Amino acid sequence: MSDYASPEKSPFTIFCEYSALKHSTIQLAHSFDTKLQELRHFNRKTTTSKDELRASIRCIGRCIDSFEESFTEHAVVIDGKVDRPVVNFSEDLTNDQLRSNAKLLLKYFKKRTLRYFYDAFFPDPLDLHIDAVPKCDFIRSHLENFESLIDRVMMEAYACKTSSEDE
Repeated sequence: MSDYASPEKSPFTIFCEYSALKHSTIQLAHSFDTKLQELRHFNRKTTTSKDELRASIRCIGRCIDSFEESFTEHAVVIDGKVDRPVVNFSEDLTNDQLRSNAKLLLKYFKKRTLRYFYDAFFPDPLDLHIDAVPKCDFIRSHLENFESLIDRVMMEAYACKTSSEDE
């Protein structure tokens, strides 16, 4: 039996791995921001149908719900939180009204929910590697899931309905 303990990672290696993970998380956040800009343009196009606009509003709402549920699940308290705007996406609305509602909800998501999310979960630069890795993974999973959902709405005409909305 050897006198040597199993080799552990050096602090430098841990720092490098954490730096790479943090960098890739930041890159993903930039990519997600670009995806939200694409969604904004999608909503503004006059060729976007009423059903596509309604799906976009549902998609943005689902993003907000999921990100805000994570605050509750992790007991995050947001000081000065602004309430989510109430928007309608009924079939009776015109395309211009739906575009306006999509714009309002997307603006809230970008300026409020997403900012609250990053403030709550993005690791502090002084966080230990052990604490920071799960935070980066948590952020990455949310961003990847919803980037994919937004793509489905814009590219595949996905309706973004829950099972209760189908009824």
